[in-house]
Amino acid sequence: MNDDTRELVRQWKDKAQNDWTAVDILLTSEQCPADAVCFHCQQFVEKLLKAFLTYHDIEAPKTHDLRRLIQLAEPFVPELSRLSDSSDKLTVHGVETRYPGDWYPVTSAEMNEVIGISRQFSNILLPKLEQ
Repeated sequence: MNDDTRELVRQWKDKAQNDWTAVDILLTSEQCPADAVCFHCQQFVEKLLKAFLTYHDIEAPKTHDLRRLIQLAEPFVPELSRLSDSSDKLTVHGVETRYPGDWYPVTSAEMNEVIGISRQFSNILLPKLEQ
């Protein structure tokens, strides 16, 4: 990997970590906004996937569709395929629930599920980005 690619991967990872830090901070609040937590979880996973694609010299498309990003990454990490269906639960929070009219109340159970899915992605992708 050349230095420019290495720097782009680092930037994607740093931005992903910022989203996860936001999740951690929001979770400490007594008035934790579940929708904001879910949004940052989706962003965290999206950026990890884009870091992974960049790591493998694949230009990450400008999309929030995690299923599409998984399809591009699967040849390098087949275990992502088991998260394709779960990724839809994240994608909705990066796109559909951001604007008036599309928003719905997010329950704490849904928020916890989204956090768990995000951790599954992290457990798969982060070790591969450290290689």
